[in-house]
Amino acid sequence: MNEALKQWLAAHAAAPGLLACGIRASEVLCACHSASEKCPADKMESILHQLAEAQPWLFNNRFAPNWSTWAFEQGQIRIVNRRDGLLLGLVAAVDTAAQSLDQLSEEFLALPLGG
Repeated sequence: MNEALKQWLAAHAAAPGLLACGIRASEVLCACHSASEKCPADKMESILHQLAEAQPWLFNNRFAPNWSTWAFEQGQIRIVNRRDGLLLGLVAAVDTAAQSLDQLSEEFLALPLGG
């Protein structure tokens, strides 16, 4: 995985309200961090793979948002899609402000990776 991507993920893994985060670069290449035992890194990796597999059924070419967020009783999950195929997953506490998730999402989308 790209070094700039790894550094960005490590720098943002402890953002307020985040329980876990991860980036999926391919079917076999994932990097995940966990800040809570409620969502360990291996569970985050599983979430990323499952969401990546579900994308064709969730979105089509006419309806392809940059990110989607699902809210649950005890938390929320956001998936962010980059045009280059990278996928960011965020698992946050239920009371985490949407603005915080929006900022992380926008930074990820704008991250210059060169190449």
